[in-house]
Amino acid sequence: MRLFWPIRARRQDRLLVRAGRGEREAFRALYRELYDPVARFVGKRVRQREDAEDVISRTFERLLLRLESFDQRRGGALPFVLAIARNLLVDDLRAQRPGVPLEEAAALLVETRTPLAELLRGEEVQAAKARLDALAPEVRELFLLRYEDELSCAEIGQLLGLSTAAVRQRLSRAVRSLREPGDREEGAMAHE
Repeated sequence: MRLFWPIRARRQDRLLVRAGRGEREAFRALYRELYDPVARFVGKRVRQREDAEDVISRTFERLLLRLESFDQRRGGALPFVLAIARNLLVDDLRAQRPGVPLEEAAALLVETRTPLAELLRGEEVQAAKARLDALAPEVRELFLLRYEDELSCAEIGQLLGLSTAAVRQRLSRAVRSLREPGDREEGAMAHE
C-alpha cells in the first residue's frame, strides 16, 4: 500500500543512517525493507533469474560499501539503493556491448512487457506499444519508473538527479504524447 510511503521512507532513511554508523541490526532491517523493491526493480529489467539475483546481491554489497556516502539531504534510502542497482545494470549492459553510450544502455533497461499489456489485445496493444516505443528512452524510463515501479515523482527525481517538478512535467508530457490523436482533441475541448 502506497498510503504510508512517507512514514516507511523516513524509517528507511533512519535505518540507513544508523547502518552507516556501524549498527549491524539496522543494516539487516534495511535489507529486509528494501529487498522486495530492489528485486522488483531489477527483475523487470533482467530476463534471467540468476542474473537478477546476482545484480540484487551486488546492489546490497555496494550499498554496504557506500553506507557512509548516503546524504539524507540529497534524497531517500530507496532512491539511493535503486540508483546503485540502476548503475550496476547499466555497467553490465555496457560490459556486454562495449562502446554503447550511457543513454542507450539505460534505454535497454526499460522493460516493455507489463501486466497491462498482457491484458490488452490486438490493435490496442500494437498501437500503445508503438506510442510507448516512440518515446525518447529517458522519457520511457521515467514513465516506467512511475507506473511500473510505482515510485513517487520525488523518488524518481532523487534516483535520476531531477527536480520533482521536472519529473512531473516530463511525465505529463509523456502521458499526453501517448494519447491517441482523437483522445488529445477531446481532452483539449474538455479544458476549454
